[in-house]
Amino acid sequence: MRLIASITKNSPIIFLLIITTAIASPKPTIKKNPSSISNPRINCYPEIESPYSNYSKDACLARHCLYDDKANSSMIQCYLSPNSGYILQNSTKQINNIQLKLKRNQLIGSMFSDPIENVILEVQYYTNDIIRFKLYDADKQRYEVKIKRK
Repeated sequence: MRLIASITKNSPIIFLLIITTAIASPKPTIKKNPSSISNPRINCYPEIESPYSNYSKDACLARHCLYDDKANSSMIQCYLSPNSGYILQNSTKQINNIQLKLKRNQLIGSMFSDPIENVILEVQYYTNDIIRFKLYDADKQRYEVKIKRK
């Protein structure tokens, strides 16, 4: 999941949230795209280094990712489309709380079998040292323990 949202109108806060799933490998390596400033790539197949990985061009494309046949060993070969992620639909700001309503960009296929279509991101300011980020499915209610604010 990838979220890039910016809150304007009297708000100095800019959010950048990138969530990916990865399987740790015995020898982690970081591959950087030489043109990462103008063309950033988010690895769509982070478990490629694992001995249990079934990485191939077909496996990459099955995740609805982009595959670069010409990528050298220092570049990410299988990566997310720059348009993947969520689009900001609405935002509300209160004294110590910001809520962003996001909708998945359906023009790009998801790498997950059952993606969450509508997401809410809440940012709550408790103290100068504590900020709580809460990311949840807007369409499916779940049980959660209440946290009392002082």
